[in-house]
Amino acid sequence: MRELCQEGGTGPLTPTGAVPGHRRFAAAVPANMPFHYAVAGIAHPDQWEVGEGRIDGLGRLVRDAVAASSSGGAAVDFLPGLKTIALTVGASWFAGSGAGEVAQDDAIAALATGLAAKQPLSTTHDAAATADADDLVTVRRGGGWVNVPLATFAFRDADGRHLLSGPLDAPDGAAAAPAIGFAADMGSGLFRPGADMIGIATGGTERLRLTASGHLGIGTVAPTAPLHVAQPNATIATIEATNVGATDTQLRILTPDRDWRIGQNVGAAGVGALIFYDVTAGGPRLVIEPNGAFRPGMDGGQPLGTAAARWSQLFAATGVINTSDARGKQWRGAASDAEMRAATRIAAELGFYQWSDAIAEKGAADARYHFGVRAQAVWSIMADEGLIAPLDADGRPGATPYAFLCWDMWDAGDAADTDGAERFGLRPDQLALFLIAAQARRIAALEAAA
Repeated sequence: MRELCQEGGTGPLTPTGAVPGHRRFAAAVPANMPFHYAVAGIAHPDQWEVGEGRIDGLGRLVRDAVAASSSGGAAVDFLPGLKTIALTVGASWFAGSGAGEVAQDDAIAALATGLAAKQPLSTTHDAAATADADDLVTVRRGGGWVNVPLATFAFRDADGRHLLSGPLDAPDGAAAAPAIGFAADMGSGLFRPGADMIGIATGGTERLRLTASGHLGIGTVAPTAPLHVAQPNATIATIEATNVGATDTQLRILTPDRDWRIGQNVGAAGVGALIFYDVTAGGPRLVIEPNGAFRPGMDGGQPLGTAAARWSQLFAATGVINTSDARGKQWRGAASDAEMRAATRIAAELGFYQWSDAIAEKGAADARYHFGVRAQAVWSIMADEGLIAPLDADGRPGATPYAFLCWDMWDAGDAADTDGAERFGLRPDQLALFLIAAQARRIAALEAAA
């Protein structure tokens, strides 16, 4: 039996209720029946007393004889505050049983050990709404007590923030119940979908996943690129700039050797235009005007396609407009006799042909016929008339002053075709005018002879 008590003084003490795991005196001890008691101070642990007493008719402990106490064997003038009253075995009982004085000393020592091991009463300390990192918390460890720094726990500081001094070790959780979430929205937060992965969920559904390889997936649980967005039948991404200026960039693509920008007014290449800007080269490359015009970023400075990467077909509502302003030309004049002879011979070379790749794809019966000349034949005729250098032993031309004769060479490692790393070509509009000039001279000669 063990009860709590708050009263003080040297007189009777009133028990107020059983300590958890114990019974009250009134339930087992008859009134005025002597028994051995022990009183131990909790609020004031330096006060204690053992002796013989009884429970009187008012339910109070009457201390009839003191055997030992913190007051040198006299009745203790207890201070008000929490203490315990226990029914124990006194020294006189041990003496009567032959245990004698040794047992009494052991009982007193055990009581002293128990008092030393008890946890300090927290209700006697001042209250505080916040904490400091160097505060200490007393906890039970084995048979004793230790002080642990409050910083080893999550605590709220004076600014109202909850702080941690070490890593947070949370369970894996799931999309429907994230390990780190919000009290008012338990379906939104962070969770661990697998080893070395982080997932973000909203509404109990996974929305984003970062894998061990550093791939970020939106709308997919298996991203295959540093950024993988999978959103069927919906807008994948929206890039919005609220204050568009002369150098604003909505999207940047940075590689080890190139800095590309895509924006509405990057480099001020056109107000309201969508611009592909090459910062490395210092200028715009492609521009889509607000009226829908698609143009190069600079005037006369960019090709459309290359010799190694050609467009397969060009569809247009009208013919191509070529600049022919006299102010930009240094005029040489009419063709020479050798040039006219070459043109006449080239005209004789005109004929129908089929492309080899079309035959391979469609068959000879279905591959369509085109009309024109073979570029190498034109080069050979021009060389035969002494107008250009002949083709070399490898079939490659030298320099030519004639723009309708074209030959391009490129890195074979970048070529996607089977023709190798060089190709002949013609500018058919200029060649056609060249042939027309020869025919006009021939007609004029016939009319003069007539």
